[in-house]
Amino acid sequence: MSLQESLKLVASIKENIQQKIKHYYLYKYIELPFIDEDRIILLLNSMMDSNISKNDMAKVVTSAMLIQIALDTHGKVTNFGEDLKKRQLLVLSGDYYSGLYYKILAEVDNIPLIKALAEGIKIVNESKIVLYRNEGIDIDTYMKNLIRAESSIVTKFCSYFGNSHLTPIVEDFLFLNRLLSEKEKVNIGHTSEMFEALVKCLFPTKQLAFHELSAELKRKIVNTCDQYITLSKNRLKEYIKDLKNPSLLLGQRMKFLVMERNTVLNIQLEEG
Repeated sequence: MSLQESLKLVASIKENIQQKIKHYYLYKYIELPFIDEDRIILLLNSMMDSNISKNDMAKVVTSAMLIQIALDTHGKVTNFGEDLKKRQLLVLSGDYYSGLYYKILAEVDNIPLIKALAEGIKIVNESKIVLYRNEGIDIDTYMKNLIRAESSIVTKFCSYFGNSHLTPIVEDFLFLNRLLSEKEKVNIGHTSEMFEALVKCLFPTKQLAFHELSAELKRKIVNTCDQYITLSKNRLKEYIKDLKNPSLLLGQRMKFLVMERNTVLNIQLEEG
């Protein structure tokens, strides 16, 4: 598939997802969910060597994206900082996306893929429980569970299509994307769920939010995040060298993520 064809297919799938999840009442009260084009690219790449038609590719990728969006939406539900109506609508919208996922896969009549993705859903939920509790775990355990939560839907999808060798690429690609996104949040003054969790992992006796920490402790957390970013980038560089026949679009996205997307975190490191 040429670069232009890949771009058109990704855009078409994204537009189709936008149309399917559109609900006038829901979006009067909650924000539209994020549709990650990079996940679409990774999912499509796992079917590069198959004989699946573009139409069927679009259907199964759309279904996998819908379940990812459902999981992400349910993950936004908290008991704090939001009114009851918004929390209820987040739950309902997540259920709505899940229903759309099952509807599409039922139309495709692919029970084995449903089973594969169900295993991914189980791993995501188990990992998110560990992340949410964040009780007495070290930084490596936290990051390993973050990787599983970010990537398990895509890796199970890849394995189903006979491309389990793509698992480390998917894991590092989505992990690096998440790390950089969390840094960007903090950079513009937003709260980062990950940075707040790192406070608990690295300084368990501190009952403070990230922005309340001293400049020295903030710097330690930023440096820790940067270490994981560097490790992930280095692994992806090696994957790029070894990867056989990646789609042109995936190759471009990997190089951009590794070489160009370099968030400089201008955190105010004064005392909290």
